[in-house]
Amino acid sequence: MYEFLKNLSDKSNCQSMGICSIDPTVSAIEELLLSQIRETSFYILKLRDLGQTNREIEKNLIKGLSIIMINTSFDKDDLVNFLLTLCQDKKNAKEKYISICKENRQPCELINSDFDLCEHCKLSSMIKIGENKLQNKYRGVTQEKQRLFELITLFAKTSAIVLELYKKITNDTSYYDFEIIRFFALTNTLSTRCEKLKRRILEFSKMSFELQHKISESFENRWGKRQSAKILLTPRKGKCILISGPDLFELEKLLETIGERKIDVYTNSLMFIAHTYPKFKNNKNLVGHLGTQNPQIDFSDFPGAILITQNFVQKIDSLLRGTMYSNKIIAPNRVFKIKDNDYEPLIQAALRLEGYDKTREKSYMEISHNFEKLDNTLKELKGESVVIMVGDNIDKDNVQDFGGKKVINLECPIESDLLIRALTKCKEFEIKTDLFFTTCTISGINTLMSTLFMNLEGLYLVNCSSALINPHVLESLELDFNVKIIR
Repeated sequence: MYEFLKNLSDKSNCQSMGICSIDPTVSAIEELLLSQIRETSFYILKLRDLGQTNREIEKNLIKGLSIIMINTSFDKDDLVNFLLTLCQDKKNAKEKYISICKENRQPCELINSDFDLCEHCKLSSMIKIGENKLQNKYRGVTQEKQRLFELITLFAKTSAIVLELYKKITNDTSYYDFEIIRFFALTNTLSTRCEKLKRRILEFSKMSFELQHKISESFENRWGKRQSAKILLTPRKGKCILISGPDLFELEKLLETIGERKIDVYTNSLMFIAHTYPKFKNNKNLVGHLGTQNPQIDFSDFPGAILITQNFVQKIDSLLRGTMYSNKIIAPNRVFKIKDNDYEPLIQAALRLEGYDKTREKSYMEISHNFEKLDNTLKELKGESVVIMVGDNIDKDNVQDFGGKKVINLECPIESDLLIRALTKCKEFEIKTDLFFTTCTISGINTLMSTLFMNLEGLYLVNCSSALINPHVLESLELDFNVKIIR
């Protein structure tokens, strides 16, 4: 019935991402980062058991989990300073835990750590420690548990990215901070049974789905109910800024800072979704969307200033620099860092640069976004079976007959709010649902894992590049949660 999907390819492949291989140094650094978070999480949980909390440490752990490193093009000082912050957090949490245990005259349960990162302030020493930890990471662990640990790690990291966005709306995230930390801390205990790990993954999946639903509602309350949009895909003459990444809050701050100045702002990559929100859609400075999924081409050809947002996850180390700015926790190497959310230096750079010298022939892209139409469609299908597709446009019609079922094509790989709405309505109307993800992205994988608890009729995912998603994660989805990988 789904034979045609065998011909689908991953449109977010390693060529477009610019990461067809993973540098061993990056793997070592990421493992070192995760090990610090993992060990600190252990003591945070112990302190919680004793009625103690440390919100600053919890926030740092979530911030650390949200970092995704894909290449060695990063600011070395940023990395070392953040690792040392995590090291001090672990030391403080451990000392507090031991102190309380002594006061209560109860035994302490300590986690084995074969090094003190605080004593290794040079990056070269840190990398060696990371390499050693990577080599011994899963010694004596079964393949089943290894793949479950990798799934938990990715799920926790992608959920931390989502939560970092939610924190820009509300300060009340302590529940989600702790739940993500508690979930990731499962990777501390090698003796935990696989059945418990699977159960906890399903429980976390439900919480993650609820978090995404809250974020969707919060975005709508802040920027207006999403609408269909006709987006300009060609530039016009004038000074310009290109913004790439998923963080709409940075776009909002940038537009506010520009004010009445004549600077055209173009979205790139995942940022195109901004054009469907009324607040952005009606802003005279936000004029269109430029580029592809290949930053190597998009950035090198752009004649203005470029802003890459905090959770931008594409490779840029071979690009021309001098006009690029970033708000990332660990900034790309030789890219100007935005400090204290001050976008004025970026704007001044755009005013100094030439910008586009002429207006190109106009070309447009139309995005259809209609919650009411979706609700009515599903209401008419009450008690029936549907296939929901997220990703490539399989057919021009939104609803069609398909193997005896109806197909609802959400088209865009990052339409998580439409998908959440659709799945919620399917449950309400008792509709049996098959769900297809026909494009592989970091955000899409998080959304897929957030549906694991729903016990859908079928869950399908196009094969992902190993440079983007650890193959152990795909193996776990397939073997442990019956997700069908389309190869």
